[in-house]
Amino acid sequence: MGAKNAQTLNWKWNLAASWVAQFLCIVGFNAAFPFMPFYIRDLGITDPDQVKLWTGIISSAGPVSMALVSPLWGVLADRRGRKLMVERATFGGAVILTLMAFAGNVHQLFLLRLVQGTLTGVIPAFITLVASFAPASESGFALGMMQMAVFSGSSVGPLIGGVVADRFGYRWAFIVTSALMLVAGVLVFAVVREGFTPPGARRGAGTGLAAGARTVLHSAPVLGAVVALGGIYMANQASRPLLPLLVEMLQPDPGLVNTAVGTVYGASAVASAISAAVVGRVSDKVGHRTALVACALGAAVAYVGQALAPGVGVLVGVAFATGLFSGGLTPAANAILAGTVPKEQQGAVYGISNSVNAAGRAVGPMIGAAVAAGVGLRASFATTGGLLALVAVWVTVSATRRTSPAPECGPGR
Repeated sequence: MGAKNAQTLNWKWNLAASWVAQFLCIVGFNAAFPFMPFYIRDLGITDPDQVKLWTGIISSAGPVSMALVSPLWGVLADRRGRKLMVERATFGGAVILTLMAFAGNVHQLFLLRLVQGTLTGVIPAFITLVASFAPASESGFALGMMQMAVFSGSSVGPLIGGVVADRFGYRWAFIVTSALMLVAGVLVFAVVREGFTPPGARRGAGTGLAAGARTVLHSAPVLGAVVALGGIYMANQASRPLLPLLVEMLQPDPGLVNTAVGTVYGASAVASAISAAVVGRVSDKVGHRTALVACALGAAVAYVGQALAPGVGVLVGVAFATGLFSGGLTPAANAILAGTVPKEQQGAVYGISNSVNAAGRAVGPMIGAAVAAGVGLRASFATTGGLLALVAVWVTVSATRRTSPAPECGPGR
């Protein structure tokens, strides 16, 4: 019993340190990157159309490079340890963000953003680490708490970044981000105990990118979760960038638009943070696939509610409801992977999944913009609802497919 209690205490300490570290990283990113258009303007791009163009280019550069290298980092995590990948993301990010603060022109900023995408990937690195040490019966709770850290950091970061930028300039927002990532890396290095066993010293499924790809393609639960995650990111990004325009349309007083936008985003973020922890715990009891389908359907209905909102007050309420359902989507899907993929392949599979997620983040805004331009602004929010309904259908259908016996897989839920 004493050994069991010590083991339980150890993984909970690991989770607590990982939560704080990821929270600090997300606060940092959201303290700097929301102000990218203004920083680009400070670097000498004054034409409004060019500012928009470079904002889009630089915003896309990181996810594109991340999508290309994520599977490779995942394989290295399986071979060298998951904690090492978190330290790579935090310490590497600290260096690159510092260099961004001293960028001399927009071209240097673009190149640094490309490098940043290859080095960071903080969220998938933490997901892989936590999935490796959390007990199977607690995986939904653990991954839900980590998603809660993401939503909480996303709520606090812009406020801190705004204050820093207003008082000291946009370059200092990147310095603050660098410092927070450095602290996060030191915290993980000092506190988290991984207990990693090299693949040559253990028996189990094969390792490497090819083995991970075979698991994704031949295991119905794994493929279902990976595609679902990509669909979730694509759906959310189809309307999220357009939300300020919807608020502007519904807010009769132009002087209150920024306040209204912040209120809507804040309501969704607070609800998502609560939901991520609660749904993660519930999914451990009712099943991760059941929780994922329920959250996807609930979020689909809530997004349709956003499309139909007659005023800002209603939109705030519907955004809160949206967050309650959306917050449980990624923890439930990631918990399916944690409970299904062999430990030897989790880094590779999560790396592949992160590439799919990055592709979804790239495609989603294009879908939303095309729908908004062709049909109307509200239609993009209804489109998000439709995409999430398709995710629910996909997860349900994929659960009925047979799993090919080709790769060796652990039991899923």
